[in-house]
Amino acid sequence: MENKTTKFIFKTLILFPIGFGIWTFIGGIDNFHWFFPTLMGFGLAFGTIFWNLFDYEKFDGMDINDFLESRHKLMIENCDENWNRIINLIEKSIIKLKILEKSNSTLKIEIPRKLFDSILTVEKTDNGIALKIEKKGVLKFLPDNAENYSTLRTIGKEIKTTANNAYSK
Repeated sequence: MENKTTKFIFKTLILFPIGFGIWTFIGGIDNFHWFFPTLMGFGLAFGTIFWNLFDYEKFDGMDINDFLESRHKLMIENCDENWNRIINLIEKSIIKLKILEKSNSTLKIEIPRKLFDSILTVEKTDNGIALKIEKKGVLKFLPDNAENYSTLRTIGKEIKTTANNAYSK
């Protein structure tokens, strides 16, 4: 996607069939009139994306690849100190997190959300530590009110803040 407007329109068109289908089944297939379900399908899709737009616009410097998406990735320096900070953040979380997989180089966690839970995957690689977050389930393509982006950004800031405090002592 080249810009936010194009991505907004694209996401609206992706959601249109869902809204169209809902209103077609509500009105019944026997007395099908195309105008009202089409109008309501676009209205539902536009409303959903527009509602999410404000949450994504709160973040300055967001890459266009992260805009109106629920999948995000963050790379940090690969060192034992950063890995231990990530483990500490997860263990001391206020929210009850479900650990799905844990090894020396991989950590997979389920984060509870209002509607659709998220999966956070942390992997150690030669290039760094990769943090990936995405929605769990079938509707991964729907925007998530920037919840996943906010979570990943918070983890990144916390790791950098802790690192800065450790170096300043």
